[in-house]
Amino acid sequence: VVNVGCVVKDGKLAVVTGETIWPGELADDGSPVHSRAKHYDTKKDKDTGYNAPTRLSYHWKGPSLLADAPGSVSASVDLPVGDPQAYSGLIEKVDVLAEIPQVIKAVISYAAGTKPYIYTWMNPATLNIILPDGKEEQVKGVVFNEASFISS
Repeated sequence: VVNVGCVVKDGKLAVVTGETIWPGELADDGSPVHSRAKHYDTKKDKDTGYNAPTRLSYHWKGPSLLADAPGSVSASVDLPVGDPQAYSGLIEKVDVLAEIPQVIKAVISYAAGTKPYIYTWMNPATLNIILPDGKEEQVKGVVFNEASFISS
């Protein structure tokens, strides 16, 4: 799982994170940087065949980029997105191989065993932020997020 994230607070970039967790590897909760996405309550998407999430949660933590606030910034959000057949805030569901001829697509899917799709959402949400001084804030805004599914 690869996750890249950033948090903007009051129009300023507060933290940028990135983390890779390999299959079978546990996330290191002691790491100074967290960039985690979890999928919950999955349901089969009849369009893609994937077990797609109906709820997502994100957690980011890393060194503050705010000049007046040295230390660590963390943020989290829980995001219900609904059923795969009636998603809330779904911008698009992209079949990555759709733009190439069917014959080539079939060969790639067969040889590599992949059927890549990208889901893109944009939904209102409340972000819970913990600033370097320990102050906790809730910020209402919009979450733009993508989830890529590569293997069937």
